[in-house]
Amino acid sequence: MGTKRGVCPYCQSNNLNHRIFLVNPEAATVFCPTCMREMEPKLAIDSYNKIIEKMLKKADHTLLVACDPVTAYRQYANVLEIEKNNSKALLGRILCLIYTSKVRVSYLVEATELLETITHKGVEELNNYVASLKKINFALDEYDQALYKRLTVRNAFYDEECLKLYLKHLYDIIKFKKNILGKLIAIKKDYASQDNEVLINMIDAKIEEKEVILKREHPLLVGTSYKYLKIMGEKVYLEQVNSKETFKFLKKRLPSLNETKGSRVIKDQVFKDYTPVINAMKMSSFFVVLFFLCAAGCGTASYFFYDRPDLLIFAILVSLAGVFFVLFISFVLLHFIWRKTLKKRKARIAD
Repeated sequence: MGTKRGVCPYCQSNNLNHRIFLVNPEAATVFCPTCMREMEPKLAIDSYNKIIEKMLKKADHTLLVACDPVTAYRQYANVLEIEKNNSKALLGRILCLIYTSKVRVSYLVEATELLETITHKGVEELNNYVASLKKINFALDEYDQALYKRLTVRNAFYDEECLKLYLKHLYDIIKFKKNILGKLIAIKKDYASQDNEVLINMIDAKIEEKEVILKREHPLLVGTSYKYLKIMGEKVYLEQVNSKETFKFLKKRLPSLNETKGSRVIKDQVFKDYTPVINAMKMSSFFVVLFFLCAAGCGTASYFFYDRPDLLIFAILVSLAGVFFVLFISFVLLHFIWRKTLKKRKARIAD
């Protein structure tokens, strides 16, 4: 049995790299090279695994609960600095790349290449691998739907440039899904006990569906239609076809893909930004406590003026207590509404 990585649980250094050392699992005891404490090999190895697991859970929480793929991408990088082949961190980074992709900037090709570098050992890692592939497949479908919605209105593209951009992204999505399908088929051959038939059939059906969409006629708002011919590098070649479609819209100018600013430009964002919801939920906890204390304080103060002749102060205190109590209840309700919104988001991309 080869050496494994371990961490001294007694060292107080914040620099994790200084605390990591190689451990022989078969040895009776090991010594920390920094503080020279004696310990069992299992203790050092378990301490190391717990730290890595904690870092991964933090990144997963940032991605799946806080819905912040940019920050999660950096947090997965912290794990990869220690373990460059950590499959969970690499798979998490693929999800981050998909959810960071925008209208004009797509990281799907980079994510596809990253998938090729991932390996798995044993059935337990294989189960995590397959579960991650399922999440990646869902993320690709969600990206496709959100992008199509951004570039179209009433199932027609704004202009030819929007159509070309969408077809290039759709081409990359299909290629990515074929890559995932190949991985699942290989897993099915190597591990007969792993039943991925449902996922394989689902991805296969989605690929066929998207290939049909890629090759069909796509109408533009001006009334013309185009068909996909080929893609060479970043260039998309189209063929104009006769169209019987006619569209009636308001006379206002349609959004533009090429503008850099202005209210009529097509927004670059594809996925909804949940940062305001996250910040609101964090602030709501503070306001819940604040208004509860204010209501309790006003209510307690009014008690001392109950038998006194100063009715004005008593009335003001009672009114303030009522107002603060209503605000307390409102922020409690808002807190759980925002929390429910984030839970729905987590359920969509985590299951």
